[in-house]
Amino acid sequence: MSIKKGTLRIVTGDATEPQTTYENEIVVIPHCCNNKGAWGAGFVLALNKKWSEPEKMYKAFIAGEPPYPYRDLHFPILGKVCYAKINNHLVIANMIGQDGTKSPTNPKPVKYWALADAMRAVVGYIEMIKKQTSSPVVIHCPKFGSLRANGNWDFILELIREIWLENGIDVVIYNYVE
Repeated sequence: MSIKKGTLRIVTGDATEPQTTYENEIVVIPHCCNNKGAWGAGFVLALNKKWSEPEKMYKAFIAGEPPYPYRDLHFPILGKVCYAKINNHLVIANMIGQDGTKSPTNPKPVKYWALADAMRAVVGYIEMIKKQTSSPVVIHCPKFGSLRANGNWDFILELIREIWLENGIDVVIYNYVE
């Protein structure tokens, strides 16, 4: 049995204000985070204006604190994801896809293998949600991993096509304009 490919829409807007298509749509908003606990620039600022949960969950995950006390602090977290459920129709997926933050000594913190692993984990999470509901589950996301992480957006878009669209997940990418 072949999986129906997901659709891709690119829209202008704010990913924290999802432009949903379906009634009762469940929205997953993945974005790229670093593995060092730095949370204070880029898309996370928009998240912080709306919700406190994504940062709280991220910081707890990095530190191995509740609700993540089982996380082995000696095990690398690149490629992992911590989720912040905002309500029954909205989840933020903090994908750990960059090693540290951009600096003169770390000009390209994005790690494509880690980003791809995290994106595959999001597929598994969405498959789990789909087993529990008849509502459509759609990814709404900013252009992650390219600006502050210094990744190549064209390559990341190919990862989106191969990992999410090929697994039948609809994706809406937001071009943010101030």
